Amino acid sequence: MIEHISTTPFGRRSLSLAMVAGQLVADSCAPGASANKWQVFRAVCEAKGLLGASDR
Repeated sequence: MIEHISTTPFGRRSLSLAMVAGQLVADSCAPGASANKWQVFRAVCEAKGLLGASDR
């Protein structure tokens, strides 16, 4: 019988219990508690002068 060892999506590093626990916490967030990363990015780009952020 072959034993399956789960790995992360980024390579051969095996999953730790902390990674699994973090995923469970992320899955339990309220439906409206997340933000679209591209909308946030555009908002920061528009307000970069007020935020003191550079183009880099």
